[in-house]
Amino acid sequence: MKDLNSLNKKSKAAMVLIFVSILLLLSNYFIGQNSKKTNESIKAIYNDRLMVSHYIFQYNNTIHKIKNTALQTNIDNDVKRNEIAQRLENIAILDKKYLATVLTAEEKQHFNTFQNQSKILKKLTDNNQWVQLTTSINQSLHTLTLLSQVQIDEGKTELTTANTLHSGNQIFAQFEVGLLIVLACLSVYLLVLKKMKFKIKIPEAPSMN
Repeated sequence: MKDLNSLNKKSKAAMVLIFVSILLLLSNYFIGQNSKKTNESIKAIYNDRLMVSHYIFQYNNTIHKIKNTALQTNIDNDVKRNEIAQRLENIAILDKKYLATVLTAEEKQHFNTFQNQSKILKKLTDNNQWVQLTTSINQSLHTLTLLSQVQIDEGKTELTTANTLHSGNQIFAQFEVGLLIVLACLSVYLLVLKKMKFKIKIPEAPSMN
């Protein structure tokens, strides 16, 4: 009976050991998934927000140069058109880089507006309409401000997501430590059971003396 009880204890301990091992595997899986999502959030911050912010800075710089050229009175219209046309070509090159990133619905709407405004700038330049060009440039700058705000808002969202996932990994890590302690205790328990020996004493025959 004692041997049977010992076997039952071992079986129960083994079942708990298997259950804890499964929990460890699941915890490790979720940590891996969270780490993957964290990396994706960090990549999104760099590729789709920081790089885009750099593009917007270049847009702003180019638009201001176009405005300065349009306001100059000491150069003829041909020179103005050529200089502005070159800068508009630079904007078109930036457009391709911008479109290669991931755009939100709001961002896509503002960017489409900016592209349409760029077409208007080209048309006004071709017609030497410098006063109207200056007004249209101010509208383009406003649109770039809206695009810049989108980068800030989306960057904050991605950063919050990354921080949340990191906190989740810390919780899973603490959970794993607790499970490892349980595993250690079970291992010791099983080793103790293995070493226990139950001896059945056979009564000695009564003395004939």
